[in-house]
Amino acid sequence: MRTTATCIGASVAVLLSAGACLAAPVPIVSDTANSTAGLGSFVGSIEYTHTAGNMGSLLISLTNTSNPANGGYLTAFAFNISSADAGARATLISGPANFSGIANVDAAPFGAFDWGASATGGQFLSGGNPSAGLAVGVTGVFRFLVIAADAATLTSEDFLLAGPTPVGFAARFRGFHNNGSDKVPATVEVPLPAPAAMAGAGLLCLGLRRRRC
Repeated sequence: MRTTATCIGASVAVLLSAGACLAAPVPIVSDTANSTAGLGSFVGSIEYTHTAGNMGSLLISLTNTSNPANGGYLTAFAFNISSADAGARATLISGPANFSGIANVDAAPFGAFDWGASATGGQFLSGGNPSAGLAVGVTGVFRFLVIAADAATLTSEDFLLAGPTPVGFAARFRGFHNNGSDKVPATVEVPLPAPAAMAGAGLLCLGLRRRRC
């Protein structure tokens, strides 16, 4: 539904300027430096597979890697679908207990997102008991059914592109020992290219649009 122009570093620039699609699954990590409280962290991956016709399967894996000394639960996350189909949608069909799919997600201060999942009250910013989310060290695997007219040409990358804000994926944490909470964006974890490629790349500002293999 959305695209954005994004300035990214040399490692991503080399990968994309070579005409490569981000391989599925795409590894992601928390961008804790740009979180709202610096408390929560996670690692994970996003993998999209076209299944048939206008349908695809989106697999999102998230592990809560917050500091065990401070506790905290990953209670929600949100993402976009960068599709040419304005009616593209994602329905959560399996995942950890307590999580349900959400749409038209308010993930302030990171803006509005298309879809996601929440374990506390059905929204990203909901209250409720945070222990319904993923505890420190726990991994959750979420499978979404994606319906889009261009499902056959979507890639894992298309679920990490930003909307009107510079963030394309965000997670919500609550229940820290100090009663704190956090909202944490994700960044794509891309292996560093070979030194020779790095030397010729520098820092580039790319229009990060849907790319096709």
